[in-house]
Amino acid sequence: METAYRRLKRSIIELDRQPGTQFSEQAVAREFGLSKTPVREALARLHRDGLVTPLARSGYVVSPVTLGDADDLCALRALLQTETAALTARRGLSERDGNRLRELCVDDRDSQLGGPGFEARFRENYEFESIIANGSGNGRLAAAAIEAMDGIERVIRLAIRLDPSMPPGRIGERQALVDAILARDPKASRAAMARRTASARREIVGALATSAAVAGAPIELLPSP
Repeated sequence: METAYRRLKRSIIELDRQPGTQFSEQAVAREFGLSKTPVREALARLHRDGLVTPLARSGYVVSPVTLGDADDLCALRALLQTETAALTARRGLSERDGNRLRELCVDDRDSQLGGPGFEARFRENYEFESIIANGSGNGRLAAAAIEAMDGIERVIRLAIRLDPSMPPGRIGERQALVDAILARDPKASRAAMARRTASARREIVGALATSAAVAGAPIELLPSP
């Protein structure tokens, strides 16, 4: 079941199965060469994760990405990462991890987040965030921060497809964060991470708002209390 879960989850997060795609349990079982039982269990977990929605007697659909959910994920990420940044600054990093953060905060390949270097850039960003999260010394907080990164990955990938440009100031914000952490200044680290996650939030929500599906969505008024 774990294999089916991981393969299905990655295919959804990496947009191989795009939002709105319908599929059946039987089709996935054939694709993976597995029996239906582990696939059914994997789909139940993905439903709890909010990544798929069961359809009455007709399989499953990959859950849509909504502006509200994307904004919630960005807010959760900011909440967790500002705290891990402050704790990591207070504890200090090893020389090896500090040097690696310095290396990872430089990105001079091109002016596009998308394109042929996207996957390498994405892996490096994940490593950057993981060093900071694990440096906090709080295993549960680090796990929650890394899980939040995993949860937001699909949203980031979709946003970059809609707008692959490299936003101005991105590298400067990352360098300011590294400077604050290596100076062991918790207050400055928290503020630097807050600026960085706020910028990311604006970029992600802004990119998603350019989608034709969002632009064409009807506006509904909530009933008066």
